[in-house]
Amino acid sequence: ELETIKAGLADGSISTGYGVAAEEPTEEATEEATEEAAAEPTEEATEAVAMESDFGVVTIGMNAEYPPMEFVDENGNIVGFDVDLMTAIAEHAGFEFELVNTRWDGIFVALASGEFDVVASSATITEEREETVAFSTPYFFAGQSIAVREADADTISTAEDLAGLRVGVQAGTTGDIYATDNIPGVEVVRYDEITLAFQALAAGDVDAVVNDNIVSANIIAENPEIGAVLVGDLLSEEHYGIAVQQDQPELLDAINTALVEVIADGTYREIYLEWIGVEPPEDFQPAE
Repeated sequence: ELETIKAGLADGSISTGYGVAAEEPTEEATEEATEEAAAEPTEEATEAVAMESDFGVVTIGMNAEYPPMEFVDENGNIVGFDVDLMTAIAEHAGFEFELVNTRWDGIFVALASGEFDVVASSATITEEREETVAFSTPYFFAGQSIAVREADADTISTAEDLAGLRVGVQAGTTGDIYATDNIPGVEVVRYDEITLAFQALAAGDVDAVVNDNIVSANIIAENPEIGAVLVGDLLSEEHYGIAVQQDQPELLDAINTALVEVIADGTYREIYLEWIGVEPPEDFQPAE
């Protein structure tokens, strides 16, 4: 599990249990504290309590086949970047959540129909998807990349080089969309899981895999037996967002507000360093 850094430890707003012993309170201070405790809650506090109770337990749909963003570990738990990010967001927004591992193909239809409340699963923000669901502000930058067998790296490095070849993708992803719409002359071979596409690459069933660069790099690094390598420049620039139903603006606002806080206090940076292994882009660096 991620050991989330609490900014309060740094600025002193959270006690560490050490320090100068407090002075005994005066009688006047005691009376004032009693009166304050009995006072009506502020509007802000009332809204916070209402927010918690209104959201209840938020169900989050994920396709846990996308390391290091979301995947099932050796103990059968769903872990990864998105899991830790949603944990931090939920803490800031004041709601509990449960994860639902689901197929990627059809995940937005399932969200729109109410099978779950949120999709947090490396989901690229696109105009087509925004017709049926609402997205948060971007929380991750990525892009489509080409992976090939090491032996083919000298002959395949661009989209044009893929003409006449078989390209593996995960069905319904932006990699699928890009290969289908933007690479002429290829045969697109769709798989339910991106790891199956890489297995097909290793077996020679496809000539390349088009997929998100971060995930492809992780799969290649963690599975050297595949013998694959990323080639060329990114084919696209994409932004991941957290998706909610269009009739849940309060939940979306809470997620957006919490995301800003998680970035500002440095929690996002710690999550990024743990799962991606490098510093996050400037947009996601903590406030100075």
